[in-house]
Amino acid sequence: MPRGRLAVDDRHPPVREAVTDMLRSVQRQELYRLKARYFNGVPANQISATSPVPKLTDAQWRALVVHWSDPKNMLCVSCQIFFLHNLFTKDLVILNL
Repeated sequence: MPRGRLAVDDRHPPVREAVTDMLRSVQRQELYRLKARYFNGVPANQISATSPVPKLTDAQWRALVVHWSDPKNMLCVSCQIFFLHNLFTKDLVILNL
């Protein structure tokens, strides 16, 4: 049983769910910031192959880059065109939009 004025029973299911939600939210915000700072608007040939932050391993960073580079995970058509244009500058066919 928890003791103290603000003690919380961490075995109680609603408490566990609340803490899990908070941690997921923090993780999602951190990934959003990483993507905004090191991926969005950066030409494909200039995206770092190694992790730009110490808390991620190079393998984790590469997995995120692969995930973000997948066209189905891009938010808008202009993002896809920008990425593909910078990835395949020699082979780009002008798109009539």
